[in-house]
Amino acid sequence: MAQAIVGRASQRGAAPLTHDELRSSRATTPATAAASSPRTTNGDAPGLSLSWNSWRSVCWGRLGVNLGASRVVPRLSGSLTMHVVDRKVIVVGGGVSGLCAAYYLRRAGAAVRVLETRRVGSGASSGNAGWITPAQAGPLPEPGLVGYGVRSLFEPRAPLYVEPRQLVRMLPWLLGFARRCNEADHREGRLALGTLGQRCLELLEGMAADGVDFELHRVPLLAAAIDTRQAHTFLSRLEPLSRLGFRIPSEVLGQEDLRSLEPTLTDAARAGFVIEQHSVVEPQALLAALTRRLKELEVEIGEGSEMRDADLDGPRVVALRTSTGRYRCDQVVLAAGAWLGPLARMFGTRLPIQAGKGYSFEIRPRSMPRHALLLLDPHVGCSPLGDRLRVAGTMEFSGLNTRLDRRRIQSIAQGASRLIDGWADPDEDTLWCGLRPIAPDGLPIIDRHPKIANVFFAGAYSMLGMTLAAPAAEKLAQFMVTDHRPPELAPFRADRFRRVRTNMPNQPRHDTSRGADRWPGSRRGT
Repeated sequence: MAQAIVGRASQRGAAPLTHDELRSSRATTPATAAASSPRTTNGDAPGLSLSWNSWRSVCWGRLGVNLGASRVVPRLSGSLTMHVVDRKVIVVGGGVSGLCAAYYLRRAGAAVRVLETRRVGSGASSGNAGWITPAQAGPLPEPGLVGYGVRSLFEPRAPLYVEPRQLVRMLPWLLGFARRCNEADHREGRLALGTLGQRCLELLEGMAADGVDFELHRVPLLAAAIDTRQAHTFLSRLEPLSRLGFRIPSEVLGQEDLRSLEPTLTDAARAGFVIEQHSVVEPQALLAALTRRLKELEVEIGEGSEMRDADLDGPRVVALRTSTGRYRCDQVVLAAGAWLGPLARMFGTRLPIQAGKGYSFEIRPRSMPRHALLLLDPHVGCSPLGDRLRVAGTMEFSGLNTRLDRRRIQSIAQGASRLIDGWADPDEDTLWCGLRPIAPDGLPIIDRHPKIANVFFAGAYSMLGMTLAAPAAEKLAQFMVTDHRPPELAPFRADRFRRVRTNMPNQPRHDTSRGADRWPGSRRGT
């Protein structure tokens, strides 16, 4: 049984006062009334409105009717049972998005195979901050970012950096990004992300109860700023999420209150606030646990399997060709992270996705912060992970590569050290960079291929992969099995971009090889 740690991790000492408890104790303002935890709601939108258990039952029924008789078999471990049916799904991509998709599809009764070009978790899923943060999820384009970007666009040490030689190639994407840096689009995008992410903690706790052996730490997020205007602006942009039931602070704390909550901050931190609905996981531990559990559920995971081609029968993919063989399939999920754009082109569709490189490293500070920290001025996030503090930040557009620019590491360290007392030099062994897939509106793409009915996209999660992967995968599995788009996925359609072009790929040759046609949990392919 996995250990899901609810509350602050014990190694971080006594629990500090919350934002509202502190304000109440000083009798400056009444404490904000605590709202109940957000729950999923489908509103009045069309589509299914089912609990997970009810939906799973519907899936089993549809699978039995549409795909032939299914048989109930005991699970390898745990208390539930599941159906094994003759629906073969290939998930391309072994990051958190692909593994979560494989988990919910397998739970819905499909026979699933995961194909990963390198190693599972080798992309942006491995070295990120591990934040589960639906209460502050928002799209990357935001008001004022255009002006800031123009001033810092080609400065290698700036939080947002575009490599000059990438400018011409990226110009259409950058123009689309700039058009969405306004209040209306930002508010609409934040509400869409908040709606999708509402159940992320519930789903991760459900995975833990189902045998995914990882720790989920409830650690509040403290946002701190040198410039008080930064804190006020950021908090005001979170306000729309209160409509979804998230507990958003009512006001910004001053320097004295902030230091009382978090003694590891320096005097440079003049304003901030605390978001209680926030958790942290160790990303690699979660990925390793998901991989183990998927193997227990008879999901085949193939590493070092590079996509080469696809076999079509009319408007449907019937097999994928890879460097390790040919695999038959009934459905395909493309969840390849920053490589989703090139992969989609193999299937005849151009998706406007760019790779935004992020960096991280770890330090051993003299005193561990009680909170996860969002340092607003340098755009840096910090996560307590045992006796280490993971520090992450920056957005670099330099193409599909994982070259590590030490100037970016130095910039993160310089900005964070101004706000964190007891700073230590980064551990050289922990320097990391990874590519985050980003659409011009900063929202995911979770949808069916416009022309190939059995191919689906799951990606462009930007900096929110750990938060969105599980709820997006649950809804995508529901979409794939029932053929009804859940209303939560409506804002994330692939055809929302004007420049998306779709052409049916050329019909590839047919291969009669059978070496890779054996599927776990189903009959041998023929």
